[in-house]
Amino acid sequence: MENGILIQLIGFIGFLFIVASVQKNKRSFTLFLQLISALFFTLHFALLGAWTGAVMNILAALRAYIFNLRGKRRFFNHPIILYLFIDLFWIGGLVTWVGYLSILPALSLTLESFALWSKKTKYLRLILLSATIPWMIYHFSVSSYAGIATESFMIISIITAIVRFDILKR
Repeated sequence: MENGILIQLIGFIGFLFIVASVQKNKRSFTLFLQLISALFFTLHFALLGAWTGAVMNILAALRAYIFNLRGKRRFFNHPIILYLFIDLFWIGGLVTWVGYLSILPALSLTLESFALWSKKTKYLRLILLSATIPWMIYHFSVSSYAGIATESFMIISIITAIVRFDILKR
């Protein structure tokens, strides 16, 4: 198998987990599948040589794990945890700086952090929807076809979930 195809295939495995993550109305399920997806995308971006994306995804996997501990361990309920991750994303963007392109994943993951901190899945979906735009631009820039597909289907998946859980269940 050609390396380029294998690299994209790894990303597409991550894509499957991210799409599934928004199709259940349970926060812990969403975070667990996003953790798995982030690990696949870490490898995907590393193999593409897109180090900002790789670092952001390893931090996103850690964030999903820690955020899932909210409510289970008192320490993890403190808002300082949210802002610690936001700081880590921006530091990660600076450490892997390749120009203004490095801002996009940091911006996206900042928005995602606010979404995932929310205990209300309705807000989670709306903010995650806005976070797809910076990621989409980054994916185009680093030739992550799996990432482009992920953001495209993420938009469709989130809109589907909004209709299912927020509009039809009223």
